[in-house]
Amino acid sequence: MVNSNNISIDRLELEKLIVSFNSKINNYIKSLKQKSSEEILSGSILMAQKIINQILPLEAEFKKMDDCHNDFLTILRDGRFIDPEITDLNISENDNLSNLDLSEMDFTPKEAYRIPILKSLIYLGGNAKLSDIAVFIEKDMKNKFKPADKGKGANGFGKLWIEMISREKEKMISEGLISEDKKTEQWEIIQSGIDYLAQFSN
Repeated sequence: MVNSNNISIDRLELEKLIVSFNSKINNYIKSLKQKSSEEILSGSILMAQKIINQILPLEAEFKKMDDCHNDFLTILRDGRFIDPEITDLNISENDNLSNLDLSEMDFTPKEAYRIPILKSLIYLGGNAKLSDIAVFIEKDMKNKFKPADKGKGANGFGKLWIEMISREKEKMISEGLISEDKKTEQWEIIQSGIDYLAQFSN
């Protein structure tokens, strides 16, 4: 007969092993992302691309495995779910953007954000949310913004330049340069986007 005390001990031990295993893989992925960030900052986009090509499939498989582990741990914990890491999204995004009257405004057109979006995704390890992408682009463009760029955008966008990023994102998705997970709000660079950046980045 199985002793319930032994089950409890085994459960805790198994839980620790799963959490430890996930943590090690996650740290490895983070180290690769850090390395790709350093490469792009030093101007070596080709090397950053190679690292990203290693990260993307590994991270995709890790996410599937992590989801399975979380479900399994939920069962072990008698229905208590693992609290996910919560990331505040300070930038509101709305897919149904209204058309602004831009005819007399001095602003940066959405096409100008294409390369910065791709660069930011490489820098951020292949995928990221709009809030993180915006932080990178704001630093990358620094003194390049035009007078109207920092004005209010439409439908909840605090800045026009952030709305332009979101508009360009939709076009990039339609052209197969990036993808978006609507559930997690993560944008992800795909191989054609990596190739585009290598071809057109200065």
